[in-house]
Amino acid sequence: MDRRSKAVLFLVFTLALALMGSTVALAKGPGTGGGGGKPGGETAGNNLSYPVIWADGVTKTLPGTPGMTPILNGVWWYQWGTNGEDPNITPASCLPDPDGTNAELNPDGLPLCDDGVEGTVDLEKVAGVPAADSPLPLAKAYLQKDPLNLWQAWSGSPADAGVAEEDGTLAVDWIDWGDNLESVDWYTKSQVRTEVVLFQDLPTPLLEYAMRHTSGWGIDEVHGLEADLAGVAQEGPGTQATVYSHCARLTIQKLLVDRDDPALADLTWVPGEGWTEPVDYQDDLINPHIFNGSVHEGGDGPGYYSAEINVKGRIIYGYTWNVRKLNEGAGDYRLTFSFDQTCGTANLNTYFVDGTTNLLLPVEEEVLAVAEEGGDEGGATPVLRTDLNLTYIDVRILERGGGGGGRDK
Repeated sequence: MDRRSKAVLFLVFTLALALMGSTVALAKGPGTGGGGGKPGGETAGNNLSYPVIWADGVTKTLPGTPGMTPILNGVWWYQWGTNGEDPNITPASCLPDPDGTNAELNPDGLPLCDDGVEGTVDLEKVAGVPAADSPLPLAKAYLQKDPLNLWQAWSGSPADAGVAEEDGTLAVDWIDWGDNLESVDWYTKSQVRTEVVLFQDLPTPLLEYAMRHTSGWGIDEVHGLEADLAGVAQEGPGTQATVYSHCARLTIQKLLVDRDDPALADLTWVPGEGWTEPVDYQDDLINPHIFNGSVHEGGDGPGYYSAEINVKGRIIYGYTWNVRKLNEGAGDYRLTFSFDQTCGTANLNTYFVDGTTNLLLPVEEEVLAVAEEGGDEGGATPVLRTDLNLTYIDVRILERGGGGGGRDK
């Protein structure tokens, strides 16, 4: 059977996440005004903590309002850095003891952590090193996904941010593929997070809120806005912004040869469709796409590609690839992040430019955490093609075992 006549599988399961109407949501839990372990009241999305540039003139609805004073009436944790050493690093954090006084410390300079015993204050209950020896000062972290915690970092156009080119376009500075793709291989039973973040260096700092990691990794990871012990929100450096392009597209295709095969250099790119062999090419190198979604065509439900605010408060592109339901067997798969020239009522204004755009390398602590979530040794190396205004990564899917998914950046 000719390869081109093969049926293309479109059984897709994804967490189609977008801003507000399709941001990450959290299960309902009891409300609280001071400490407590669960955000409460009603479901809520993540707040924007990191500046974002609307590169193509299309904006997204965000929690809160621009320039608002942060509202911090919800759940918070103490946080003062990290515990442990590679590969066993955990956040130095704890719930406050509801029987103690806010910001009260025990004799060793440690916060009064919740001992789980109602009506008692356990001065010996500690969760890490003394605050004086911590790499970070003791702070409160007001958790994401709590409707009683609300804030919004800066957002605006390339011109507003001072990064527009002379012709008004935006030349992206940095591309960051998910560390789970770069660091480990996955399996035919895995759910793999495919994340891409675009970063822009800023000539003038813009409003960013500092964040602290309170607990968990991956799907269980929780972050909160950093505040001093009096509950005053702390700002970040604001020297970078993420970039939102309404024209972004993700395409997934099965390679029919090893990802290191030099013949793959012969592939040609068809915008909106994916990679293919040249006309009359003798060998089959790649299958038609099994997933091909763009942000401007996106919506709620399976099969969509979307942007979202992650737990760190950054706008990223995310798609959960349910490999169990959407695969063509073990082997190498090419994931391509590209742009459509026209996206609804908007036109593309976002470009990868030779000499300007670069790929970011994985962060070591993120790599270690990914390895604990179901991945195996291996990983893939992303490629940047400024001539085609795209980037791709060839991910290896193994036949054995598997389960977990990738992590938020």
